[in-house]
Amino acid sequence: MPPPTALFVAREPDETLRTYLPVLACLRQRGRCAPRVLFHHAPEHWAREELARLGVEWREVALPPRALPAGPLGALARTPLAPTLAELAQLRAARALARRLLAELRPSVVIVIQDTLLLERFLVRAANRRSVPTLVVQWAFTYPQEYYDRFHARAGAPRRGARAVIGRATAAGYRAALAALDVSFRLANSYGGGEAAYMAVMGEAFETQFRAQGARKHAFFVTGHPSHDAAFARVRAWRDEERAAVLRELGLPFQMRLVTYATQPALWRGVLTRAQLRETVETVAAGVQSQGADYALVVKLHPREDPAEYAFLDDRPRVRVVQAVDVQRLIAASEAFVSASSSTLLYAMMYERPIVTINFHGVPHYDFFAPLGGTLHIRSPDAFTAALGRALRDPETRERLRREQRSVLERYTRFDGKATERLADLIEGWATGRGR
Repeated sequence: MPPPTALFVAREPDETLRTYLPVLACLRQRGRCAPRVLFHHAPEHWAREELARLGVEWREVALPPRALPAGPLGALARTPLAPTLAELAQLRAARALARRLLAELRPSVVIVIQDTLLLERFLVRAANRRSVPTLVVQWAFTYPQEYYDRFHARAGAPRRGARAVIGRATAAGYRAALAALDVSFRLANSYGGGEAAYMAVMGEAFETQFRAQGARKHAFFVTGHPSHDAAFARVRAWRDEERAAVLRELGLPFQMRLVTYATQPALWRGVLTRAQLRETVETVAAGVQSQGADYALVVKLHPREDPAEYAFLDDRPRVRVVQAVDVQRLIAASEAFVSASSSTLLYAMMYERPIVTINFHGVPHYDFFAPLGGTLHIRSPDAFTAALGRALRDPETRERLRREQRSVLERYTRFDGKATERLADLIEGWATGRGR
């Protein structure tokens, strides 16, 4: 009899598959349930290679487009009803796809990265109705929803009089249509705000955050994050030889002292202009170079960024721009870490590196870590060089940052090297029927 299936739904080209990979490897090694991965985007080459190495089956499906189907409804394509009808058609197609996939794959547990996305919503609902356990896994550092809402805020003139009445009636009719077609969802305005029965989070602070934002689950599990297990092991095994290997890969001599700057997808999110991005990066580069001739800057680009946007750094001495590298190795090899606001800040705390966080242009979520502690938070470009100098050389500042970082890690992670094991235990218990 074949082992039960654990279905992992992956978002690509986002690197969320990296959250799953240690868990997939653990389940494969144990052999009590068979993990399978479902993509609704084309997986990148590295993803296919990793899954082949682990011997994990995967499948790619296409999301249904938002379009009117051929036939009688196609004649409505040029009417005011067209966008609404196209959306309803897409929702019905997504529901049919999810039901078909569950019928074919017959998973004993369904794991998603976000249960509010189009296909995931219907997969989770269909699995819940079949009494199949559903789990949403926190894959990255997540801000309160109010920060994300500001990315997409749009101001519009309020409707008044007859227009307001018509608008309310139209909205009520739309909601009724969604309910009649069984494609309506009451989603909390939060990560994990869908219908998955369970949620696994990095740390206790996130459980508190998601509960406050309205995420409704049968239970939350504070598991930690699989990528933190790699940091836990590397912190204890790091040697000068590995630092030398990082420098060699960067084309830098062994005596150089690194400062790593992890960027954010500021242009993609629309929170900075190109001119502001350049000013920010050049301030960091100048600040690092002012520390002395033995300091070099490594700019680690976010996966969503285009390296061409950083071409202005090409001629700067002692600056390296990289993207497809392990940021944890860079942090471990560095003397200090710089970022705006990112999951990578937790990595830097795990490696006990002094951190300078920056927000030179008033981006709201770039201030998130300021009240948490563990970083020197700088809002003025003129203050950056001095702050970096304190982070690198002032013993009192460095010790204070380490104390605060330990407090942040206690609240936002479970940093003990066992996150992968906890997640595998949950999934395997549900898949085999032995309990979580």
